[in-house]
Amino acid sequence: MIVPDLMTLAQQCAPDVSPATMTAIVRTESAFNPYAIGVVRGRLLHQPSSIEEAIATVRALDAGHWNYSVGLAQVNRSNWPRLGLNVQDAFDPCRNLAAGGAILQNCFQLARASQTDVQRALRQGLSCYASGSLVTGYRTGYVQRVVNNATANVAVRPLPTVPAIAPSVSPIPVVPTDSDGLPAQPFRQTVEHGQPGTNLFDPQRGERDERPDNSAVVF
Repeated sequence: MIVPDLMTLAQQCAPDVSPATMTAIVRTESAFNPYAIGVVRGRLLHQPSSIEEAIATVRALDAGHWNYSVGLAQVNRSNWPRLGLNVQDAFDPCRNLAAGGAILQNCFQLARASQTDVQRALRQGLSCYASGSLVTGYRTGYVQRVVNNATANVAVRPLPTVPAIAPSVSPIPVVPTDSDGLPAQPFRQTVEHGQPGTNLFDPQRGERDERPDNSAVVF
């Protein structure tokens, strides 16, 4: 499978977001691994190689009260109820892309409320997608990584089919870390005023970290 194939899937499953944008996010978040699990303040000893291993690992993480994100777009578990996802759905490539697209679209609309330039608002939306903040993603380099990945053109492995029933498989152990493990990412939460667990835009911090408005990533 090559990138245009994933772009086609993104267009079908997340039609409100440019396929190029969604593909760049997926490359940044999961490196096109539909079973990827990012643990906040922890890391897995290795990434799952099957849906069975991924589900077993998620159940172990839930039992240990870990916070984590999963799948192609690294959708945080806190979003699953609102988006109608269960553990099986969250690893389904199309459902995961749809969820990621909905979160990004919400972030983009938040940015547009105070930003008239579409490209600048998109970059702020990418920052929000990664951190819940319209500016943090600039400082961490996340926004620029997505922009860089938007111009990449490499082959990716085919997306596997998610089976209906998962047999018993041992979970992958998680190791605590002082910072987010790889490919662990911050919360993927839709940003709404007053919602706990989000880092809303602080106008006092300004936008000193913004780069020139020449992004190849567009809606």
